[in-house]
Amino acid sequence: MHIQLDLNHNDRDALLRHCREFVPSSGDAREDSRLADALETLAVALEQALLMKHE
Repeated sequence: MHIQLDLNHNDRDALLRHCREFVPSSGDAREDSRLADALETLAVALEQALLMKHE
């Protein structure tokens, strides 16, 4: 799946910070794991986009 986001720097930084700091705690271990994996994937994509922008 390809998703394109048009974020300003402050929004990107806030989203990245929340991806890194949020700890899912729904009480459903499988759901928490899926959400943690999705947030990690999003954080990596945001960081890669930031690195590519600086090249």
